[in-house]
Amino acid sequence: MEAAVNSMTLCELLGKIKPKASAETCCFGDFWHVMEKRGFGPMLALPAFIASTPLGAIPGVPSVTGVIILLIALQILLGRRHPWIPSRLMNVEIEAHRLKTIVKTLRPHAARIDRFLVPRWFFMRHSAFRSLIALCCAACGMVMIPLELVPFVGLLPACAVLIMAIGMATDDGAVAIIGLAVAILGFMLCWQQLAAQ
Repeated sequence: MEAAVNSMTLCELLGKIKPKASAETCCFGDFWHVMEKRGFGPMLALPAFIASTPLGAIPGVPSVTGVIILLIALQILLGRRHPWIPSRLMNVEIEAHRLKTIVKTLRPHAARIDRFLVPRWFFMRHSAFRSLIALCCAACGMVMIPLELVPFVGLLPACAVLIMAIGMATDDGAVAIIGLAVAILGFMLCWQQLAAQ
């Protein structure tokens, strides 16, 4: 798992996600190389963040972000140090002004949350827990795809991945455990929704 030296605060994450002032559109590939240098936490946080915001209501976005989360998580399980994402997914575009507005709105809240994120519970660095997180993220990414057809239900697994990714990015095991709990709750609710269809 990433060492604390590679940790990234929420404010830093939002700063990396914010599109350039002149940009009209942006795509996952615009942020990928920056995130890749900071470890798996930020790489998972990027698609999970997008799916957790109002951008996740755009048709196709939950499926694309779910596939990206699934691919990254599976490659973590396989022990790859530099995950690969198909260029077709990397080139999916979203409107830059929407993302800028979301980043601007969330930045003050992120600064408050950052005060509580500290490196702790270092069992996160063990490969077994890392694999558990990756497996749970993979499952969340997979269920996000069919849940795009059920309004707002796919938000829960996306938020679970985001919380777990924040725990990875900030080296905070307590936050990662919260993410796992949210994921389990999400799986239960999603199962109920799919069974009712």
